[in-house]
Amino acid sequence: MSLTDQQKIDLFDRIWQEYVSTHGLGGMAKSDFDALLLWEYAQALQTADTFRLSAVFRIRESRAKSLLESAAIKFGQLTEAEAWTQLLAALAQVDFHVESVEKGQMRFHLKTPLLFRHLQNQARLIDDSLSFNAASEYVVGNLSALYRILDRCWEEGIFGEEWQGKRLEQARQHIRAIIGNIGQQIAENHLEALKSHKKSKLPAILEYGSKLSGIGGFIKGLLDSAS
Repeated sequence: MSLTDQQKIDLFDRIWQEYVSTHGLGGMAKSDFDALLLWEYAQALQTADTFRLSAVFRIRESRAKSLLESAAIKFGQLTEAEAWTQLLAALAQVDFHVESVEKGQMRFHLKTPLLFRHLQNQARLIDDSLSFNAASEYVVGNLSALYRILDRCWEEGIFGEEWQGKRLEQARQHIRAIIGNIGQQIAENHLEALKSHKKSKLPAILEYGSKLSGIGGFIKGLLDSAS
């Protein structure tokens, strides 16, 4: 995980800007400087692999995770639109698993853990919540919450003026892929259980999802299969 000469120059410029120009020499706490250094290095290599980063910086992986989480809040400059562009692209690549047929809960590995706070923020805006295990990087939540979040993401302008045009179309492609991946997992592994499990909340969740204004049409086929 070595940097090119140009990456080293760019990294030094960014650290100089934050550590010297913004805070003044010595004006930043050591823990913040550690977080800044790790953050800028990770950004330069476009990685959030804390195992590899911990080896480079010779620290525990848990500390690398903590520093990155702190830096993402203090030094990350992603807009909501930029964050959700990355988040939806990542979610389109993950495998979704039914955590509980009865409760309608899903589980998935979030490969961009630094963006979980954006996902959780949207969950809170719909009066819901998701749980995130920092050790395993798995997220668990109700499928209806995920459907509602995706439906919000479908709306033009939900994340400001940037959320339109090509960016929005790309986001909608990722949303279609996410819904398709969830549907495929349910159809292949839990369809018979859904038909026989009278206490399961999943059918009601699928029916609810099929009525959402933005993404409902993509869910209807799975609802028909489960009925």
